[in-house]
Amino acid sequence: MQSRTFPIFLFLCVAAIGCYATIAQVILTREFLNIFYGNELCLGIVFGAWFLGIATGAFAGAKVEHTFQHAFSVFIITLFVLCFVLPLQIFSVRGVRGLLSVGIGEYISLLPLLLTSIGLIFPFSFIIGFVFPLSSKVVWDTTTTRRSRNHIQNRELGAGIGDQTSGIRNPPQDPLSLIPLHAFAKNNSSLQSNTQDAAVDIGYIYIIESIGSLVGGLAFSFFQISRFHPFLIITQLNIGMFVLLASLLFTYCRKEHIGLAGEKNKKISKVLFFFSAGLAWAMIGILISPLPDKIESLSRSIRWNTLNPHIELVASADSKYQHIDIGKQADQYSIYLNGQYAAAFPNEYEYAQVTHLVMTQHPSPKHLLLIGNGLGGIISEMLLYPIETLDYVELDQGLLQISGRYLSPSDKQALSDRRVTVFHQDGRYYVKNRSKKQHYDIILVNTPDPATAFLNRFYTLEFFQEAQAILQSDGVLAASVSSAVTYIGKEVGSYTGSLYRTLHEAFSYVLVTPGQTNFYFACNKEGVITTDIEILTERYRKLQVKSDYFTEHLFYTLLPPEQVAFIGRQLGQRKDLLVNTDERPVTYFFNLVLWDSLTGGRLHGLFHRLKDMGIQSFLIPIAIAVAGRIIYVILRQRNAFNRYYPKQLKTSGLIAIATTGFTGIALEIVLLFAFQNIYGYIYERMGVVVAVFMVGLALGGYLMNQIIKKTRNPKSEFPNNSLLPTVADSYQGITILLLIQGIIGCFALVLPFFIHRLSFYPAVAEVGLIFFIGIAGILTGIEFPLVNKICIQHTPDVAVSAGATNGADHIGAFFGAIVTGVIFIPLLGVSGTCLVLASLNIASLILTTFSILYRKRSKDLLSHFSCKMDHKNGNVGRRNT
Repeated sequence: MQSRTFPIFLFLCVAAIGCYATIAQVILTREFLNIFYGNELCLGIVFGAWFLGIATGAFAGAKVEHTFQHAFSVFIITLFVLCFVLPLQIFSVRGVRGLLSVGIGEYISLLPLLLTSIGLIFPFSFIIGFVFPLSSKVVWDTTTTRRSRNHIQNRELGAGIGDQTSGIRNPPQDPLSLIPLHAFAKNNSSLQSNTQDAAVDIGYIYIIESIGSLVGGLAFSFFQISRFHPFLIITQLNIGMFVLLASLLFTYCRKEHIGLAGEKNKKISKVLFFFSAGLAWAMIGILISPLPDKIESLSRSIRWNTLNPHIELVASADSKYQHIDIGKQADQYSIYLNGQYAAAFPNEYEYAQVTHLVMTQHPSPKHLLLIGNGLGGIISEMLLYPIETLDYVELDQGLLQISGRYLSPSDKQALSDRRVTVFHQDGRYYVKNRSKKQHYDIILVNTPDPATAFLNRFYTLEFFQEAQAILQSDGVLAASVSSAVTYIGKEVGSYTGSLYRTLHEAFSYVLVTPGQTNFYFACNKEGVITTDIEILTERYRKLQVKSDYFTEHLFYTLLPPEQVAFIGRQLGQRKDLLVNTDERPVTYFFNLVLWDSLTGGRLHGLFHRLKDMGIQSFLIPIAIAVAGRIIYVILRQRNAFNRYYPKQLKTSGLIAIATTGFTGIALEIVLLFAFQNIYGYIYERMGVVVAVFMVGLALGGYLMNQIIKKTRNPKSEFPNNSLLPTVADSYQGITILLLIQGIIGCFALVLPFFIHRLSFYPAVAEVGLIFFIGIAGILTGIEFPLVNKICIQHTPDVAVSAGATNGADHIGAFFGAIVTGVIFIPLLGVSGTCLVLASLNIASLILTTFSILYRKRSKDLLSHFSCKMDHKNGNVGRRNT
């Protein structure tokens, strides 16, 4: 019974590692979104930092594993450390702006952002990577020794010894506690024939950890996120982990299971058992105490003080879509969404100027659509006009519920006006699926600047075309972005100019106003939008509007003729302005460039050079790398073919798993951006996305394990009394690897087509995109056991092979996450990004194919040369003998 319970608890611990890792990753991602103002750039950077830590940890674990006399104890201690790192990291993330001395309202420049992310995420992800080769070693020792023990018992029973020992419950000495496995295996051919491939066991670790990740992602998304704050979730995870470790150590200490440990190791395990049991009880006590709530409150105060130290925090909450903070200064409340300032109320004077400038752009507005902020006085001022309907679209119902407690009476009255209808939908989704076409006279997009991919969706060509469809023939679209008053430099001009160029692609007439904020007005009918102050004043008077916060004389302040002419001339003469689209969000990219420039960063020059590069600039380095690798292989194999070829097989496998790791995470980010473009939010769905990707990893690993079992060559499975796969096995694995690389390349090529088609069917797009994320996971996970099989042929040590494969996979993922989120998608778009990913996998396929073909040619030449020498020396008969 004990021999069965120990592996069960061991595998449950491996699953718990995956569960813990996924929840930690999602929590840290959400925390970084708050610190970096909701900018999805941090998704690529956080994922990249996460994968870099795992890769480094995996390589380190593989290197040092052999120095530990008792890998099982190190495995347990590592998990102890894991449980205490995450709370410290959350505290550090929430206080990082103060640590970097970032000013109020300032962005952190890109390079410090990258280095800070790596420094804050690295400790936890390093442990996750470090524990993988250790867990592979422990599981390998457990499964092989258990099978060895069963073989001994079966052999003793066959020799008639079973009758003498059948009544003994605990044999006095475990014969395997002193005999090395490989030495025992050399003398037991029947045992060899029943021993599974090491790659299969490593594959099972990968599968079980992925299943744990799935459970963690689903539990976090559908249960924990809406009920508990991060420190309560961590306490729950620690309780589960310590209970599992105590159970595992309890079965281990009874020693009957597999007899791996001597008396010294048994004493260490008993100490660890009592320690883990005590920690489990301590965590239970903490869970029912107010301590987690106090820690959460303290850490939130630290974060708020780094963002807005002079404003009182009066409310803070996580909604389905974002983190919401409401601060108070004097008699005014400010709303911060994911740390970024969004609106203030009451703020009648400022919003009155915006409202009347927009409303007078149409001669007689009757039907209005407001997307974004409607608090603070905008709706109240709009209702002063003789309008018939005002549709207010606000995605987050929680935002109105939280802020509703602090709204002024006029705002509350405006929201309850019979002409006002509130829609809790994504603005982009509402516009695309609006049943009444050619309905609105004015659409006001009152969202913050396109500093994030989410906000950029309201500034793309596709959105403007969708908005055009629901506008009257003389309808007006109004939007705004931050700018400069008197100087339009390269960064500011490219940023605000991309919106100017994009609007011109969708509308016949476009006007822009000067100032710290540029307002853009677009229309398809001549003579409707204008910056002529006399016309605007006439419209204002004709509509008989009486406002306490605005008079027609303010038009002279808002539209000084010299500055109106200046801004129009500056943008009109730019010939390098790019169109902002869903597929290629260049305005979002230019905001990143402006961000880096304003924060004193040093990367904006590099970004401008990248902007001018075509897709060929990314494909040429791939071709050069392939050519260089081929030349290197030819030179090496010419000198030492027999010794170098197994190493080449391993290198080809590691290159393949690295390119697949790069492509897998890149495709996941591409699909995340597509999901956000259609539905407008990923904050709530992060756990689901990670969980589905992990399901794909587990399913892919399982499928490959089954393929490995069925395709092994039984005649050569254990040559020379070895427990390792043969060169023939690895050659067959390389052939399968070629097929997988080709499938991944084809998937990357066709994915943009499917994304484009799904964008027309929002009702089913979520299921479709989640399905493709799962497919990306399958294609990533299916290679892991296969490459392990190839590596084990060259590196017999299981932990070293597991660490090398895991490390290469995550190194590729590190670069894929960074490059895709920051460069590929903004500059190349979805189609260009997928083309580069397909080229990368095809390059890996070419290298692997070359290895096989060159090996065959080299062997033929070597055989031909040997035959000629034998004929020349007359030794054919002796050679054949």
